[in-house]
Amino acid sequence: MKKNALIVVIVILAVIGALFFFGQNSGQRIRIAREGDRAPEFTLTALDGRTVSLSSFRGKTVMVHFWATWCPPCVEEFPTLERLYRSPIGKDLVILAVSVDEGGAPAVSAFLQQNRLTLPVLLNPDQSVSRSYGTLKFPETYLVDREGVIRRKIIGAADWMSPAAAEAIQALVAGK
Repeated sequence: MKKNALIVVIVILAVIGALFFFGQNSGQRIRIAREGDRAPEFTLTALDGRTVSLSSFRGKTVMVHFWATWCPPCVEEFPTLERLYRSPIGKDLVILAVSVDEGGAPAVSAFLQQNRLTLPVLLNPDQSVSRSYGTLKFPETYLVDREGVIRRKIIGAADWMSPAAAEAIQALVAGK
């Protein structure tokens, strides 16, 4: 009897969760950006106050990296992203680190200062841009070629200074 009651409670909670999820998205299906798709266009404000659009980097290889200060894998990964930004490999790659922190600039600034990070960050506190890519978990990274097409999609944390990452980035920058 208790087992059946537990199953009923679990089913009810699952239904409520599904209704909440679809209610948050206005009942619209979420489109997930995939390799080979054109990267969804966006314009965001950088931590330094500049306005940045993805399309302004057409002709360059771009990394669109969604992350948050409250995300343990993101925090663990961020130092390798910083090293990539400072490395010779990173000089040929535009890195757009898009923070989805609801706290916006104050939360991100504190995190960057505390960890002595200099990587430029874009702010997306309402997560509208990450949702336009279909990103629901963080970190998630898209490597976009010179024509604006997603060539690589990496879900989860990565070591951006690993030989495999360096090779993938160099190949994309070289147009391969």
